[in-house]
Amino acid sequence: RWVVVSYFDGRKAFFDYMDINHRLIRILRKSKSEIPASQAMERVVAMPVGALANCSGHSAYVPMAAESSLRDVLRLISESARGDSEAGPMVRRVPIVSHGGEVLHVFSCLDFLDLALQFPGPSVMLEAQSAKTFDNRGTILQASVMTTDPVTSALEIMDAEHLTVCPATLRELSGDLGGVLASNVVSVTDLKLVILEERHDVLDLNVDDFITWRQNVVGTVGQLLRQQRLHRFNVVSVDAGDSLHTLARRLLESELQRIFLSSDEIARIVGIVSSRDILIESLDQVL
Repeated sequence: RWVVVSYFDGRKAFFDYMDINHRLIRILRKSKSEIPASQAMERVVAMPVGALANCSGHSAYVPMAAESSLRDVLRLISESARGDSEAGPMVRRVPIVSHGGEVLHVFSCLDFLDLALQFPGPSVMLEAQSAKTFDNRGTILQASVMTTDPVTSALEIMDAEHLTVCPATLRELSGDLGGVLASNVVSVTDLKLVILEERHDVLDLNVDDFITWRQNVVGTVGQLLRQQRLHRFNVVSVDAGDSLHTLARRLLESELQRIFLSSDEIARIVGIVSSRDILIESLDQVL
């Protein structure tokens, strides 16, 4: 879902779908919506990748030597989450490089979860922490979109909230219980389908029509992308019996960037959780 872009001056940067989305939304805002999203996307896909790489600030390229400790790598990721000037740029993945600058591995938060579940100490700690810490039922509606809204509204929310997914719900189902009764989900990776299919025009549709188009896409994107669509809407309960260990295991099994939390109490989605969220929540107890 990302690549490393190398510049002639020796700099490197990550490039992913968040950058495509950010530039798309920026063009629409500058035009004050005077041009349709389809035309804005035409401009984006014509840009050199070097002009797009990490324009969203989603993840800076901050390499660390192969001799660096795991503690230092995890601290780099967690401290950047503070989002202030002292913390520096946002870091979601860390390139591990050789003395010659060759990238040996890119350490992600999923790597942390994989390691944590392999050892008794971290596993017990994750088992002891409740998933309810990520219950945001009072605010999750702000990170959701109505099915009748333009699909660009979902893209704007993901850009503003630094999310890779956005639940889609029906207006008549948005009551006072909190949480979201989601009918489907829009993902930033949907932009890959838009680009591969050369159907920039679908960005001018509302959410419901866009999802219908996405579900009908066949053949040209291969079995892998179809499988990803089938598994995109993953929900994990936030009952008292569920733990961060359950979240970590589900994230690893699904290989998704984020999964949804649901509450059996109100039968709604109440949170969106990433592997990075779990790292930050549990790091002080792990180290």
